[in-house]
Amino acid sequence: MPRYFFDVLHDGEDVTRDHSGIDLPDLDAARIEALEVWKRIITAHAAGAADPFHWHVVVLDQTGNVLAKVPYPSDLAIQA
Repeated sequence: MPRYFFDVLHDGEDVTRDHSGIDLPDLDAARIEALEVWKRIITAHAAGAADPFHWHVVVLDQTGNVLAKVPYPSDLAIQA
């Protein structure tokens, strides 16, 4: 099973790196996991953390290749 990593690109050039990654069956599962990452970010924002509106969650493979860039999911923010 491939390992995927989920970096968070903040405003500007600041990046929060995922050094652990997670094993998932395919890229579709990785995109679903990226939404789970977003849920945690949005919950933290509701608790007073920085505004993530212009951030992205980037899905990478084991070699660091970018496979997907998942923007702020405004529909999730409404649920938070």
